[in-house]
Amino acid sequence: MELSAIIIVGHKSGNLRSGLRDNGTKAQSKVSAQSNPIVCWDLLGQSVLRRTIERLRDSGVQSISVLDAHNTQQPWQKAVLDYKRAGAEYVLIVELDSYAELNLNDLFRFHCATGSPVTNVVTEHGPLGITLLSTSALEVNSNVSSRLSALSSCSATYEFSGFVHPLSSAADYRQLVQYALAGLCHAKPAGKEVQPGIWIADGARLHSSVRALAPCFIGAKTRVRAGAIIAPGSAIEQFSEIDCGTVVESSSILPHTYVAPGLRISNALVHGSRFIHLGRNLELELSASGLVDSTEKRSSHRLVQTLTSLFAFGGSGLDLPTPSRAPASLDYVRGNSFIE
Repeated sequence: MELSAIIIVGHKSGNLRSGLRDNGTKAQSKVSAQSNPIVCWDLLGQSVLRRTIERLRDSGVQSISVLDAHNTQQPWQKAVLDYKRAGAEYVLIVELDSYAELNLNDLFRFHCATGSPVTNVVTEHGPLGITLLSTSALEVNSNVSSRLSALSSCSATYEFSGFVHPLSSAADYRQLVQYALAGLCHAKPAGKEVQPGIWIADGARLHSSVRALAPCFIGAKTRVRAGAIIAPGSAIEQFSEIDCGTVVESSSILPHTYVAPGLRISNALVHGSRFIHLGRNLELELSASGLVDSTEKRSSHRLVQTLTSLFAFGGSGLDLPTPSRAPASLDYVRGNSFIE
């Protein structure tokens, strides 16, 4: 049995017959317009995309292709025919915009038992965007979209009742983080459980005065400075920095993010200089404030500042603005809804 898989990212959910029509391109949506789909965000150290690939590998899938839904140079139909020519008997097509703990072996047994050339996976809320296709139903040079439409009358429906969680918004992402921290799904934190409910990944550095309260996750190569508190329900993703005395409560700090000292981040998601308060459904750009920023930008600022001091030879050097490490003004913080 030769089974291959095609994962399509960067689109809104829908099954292949309704979502990929005519020429195979899908209409733009707010979600698909994102340059970095939520399924590609680090989630407790590992993206949903990476977790999906690993689940497919563990189920015996030999070849896996990951395609951008908006890359018209490499449409999914071409990938299906390429796999048929290479000898794949079955192709699993996944429109990835949710986290689903689908048992692929059960799906495959159902597909074979029905004898149908196409099996679509559905939940109680509708199509999951997963289709298992027997390549014997295709001609080498056929139009895959048209052929699937023609086969719709004889396709089978696999009803999936296991754990599934949509990922169409920052709130959906945060909810899945909380489910995973609470052990309510199979998405495990990619780190060592140093105490019950506290996971710390390789290379993380925490000052001895830091308080980490379960459940929480601190990712690889992160730095948490003196007096900071990582409160329950929080996740600090890789290469991030939490400065002195800051409290992160029921929030996610995405990779390469710096959070200034003396703040309280609650019920929020922070990525670089972007701040999303989930309770107020408010998104802000804070690059000019110095409260949050990209750690990569801060590293480049420090490098330029160091080089300037080396080559100034006693002069005043360049006047380069750099993010302040001083505690943020409480008036500013309160006025911008960062503290409750």
